[in-house]
Amino acid sequence: MLAARAYAGGPELRPPCFDGAACPALAAALPEPPAARPAPAARPVVISIVGVDFTKVGIGKLEIAYFKKIIEHFKPGHRPDQAAFDDGLRAVEKDLADCELYKGDACGRQPDDYLDSRLAQVLSAERYEIVPVRWSRDPDESEAAVPLVEAEIRRISSKARAEGRPVYLVAHSWGTVLAHTALHRLAVTDPGVRVDRLITLGSPLVPSTWWLNVFVKHEIDAGHLQRYVSKPANVGRWVNLWAKNDYFSNEIKAADLNLREDGQTADLERRVKLAAEQDHSLRPEALRDLFFLKSLKAWHFAYIFDFHVYLKTLRRAYDRSIFRPVVASELAY
Repeated sequence: MLAARAYAGGPELRPPCFDGAACPALAAALPEPPAARPAPAARPVVISIVGVDFTKVGIGKLEIAYFKKIIEHFKPGHRPDQAAFDDGLRAVEKDLADCELYKGDACGRQPDDYLDSRLAQVLSAERYEIVPVRWSRDPDESEAAVPLVEAEIRRISSKARAEGRPVYLVAHSWGTVLAHTALHRLAVTDPGVRVDRLITLGSPLVPSTWWLNVFVKHEIDAGHLQRYVSKPANVGRWVNLWAKNDYFSNEIKAADLNLREDGQTADLERRVKLAAEQDHSLRPEALRDLFFLKSLKAWHFAYIFDFHVYLKTLRRAYDRSIFRPVVASELAY
């Protein structure tokens, strides 16, 4: 990866691409207010890009692949602290292994069509065309995947533009990293490419929580990470969904709108703890409830499958619908 360097206009950092080239730097520009949405002349094309296959590569491999690229960009010659990664993974081992509540959703292997099939449940085929972009779902193959993603976005956009149709893009997890790089490249190589609306779900472009401790050791802070990500010039409106309990994700300042989806869990956690303090026999149930309220894996897939948990301590279910309201609102016309 290229080292951080100054460029005309100030000392901001260029967001790197996977091939070692530097994407256009737009981080210094403030997001423009979203323009009024004209009704499209024909049904929009919705591109979907999925994340990694966790059952194949494992979360640890994903973390190391991502951090290695960023650390090499900001601090050439440095390597991720393997001990820090191991400690962090041990802290969430139970979360990654325990699938009590989410069989078939967040815990099992997600098929390659998990995102486009969910989109098809929300967007009618008569009004939208959903076009998935497939890749290996192995983060180690990102260098090979990005040109394929780039070519597909160019092909789909060119065809849609010729037909007078808008293009929307919805990406989840590591798919947002591929999309961010591909769109920055296309902004330079093919200015005719346009994505009218971009929705990122659980994006690790600006990771949070204990991940940042690794960066602190390399003198890389959250501010640097936010400047590392910029809005591609060929994107109209960017909406980012994140959750504090999903440490892969974070607020992305370059996006036009950030939606935190687990904001209500803090009050539920407080009530669970209070119930256990008042009745000590509820402590086992309280520990179990708190675990699932803060579940990394559950929240990382909740943007697509929504969030569902039954709280034994409170004897009530907590359900949060996420995917349908956001997609139906942001992609409506």
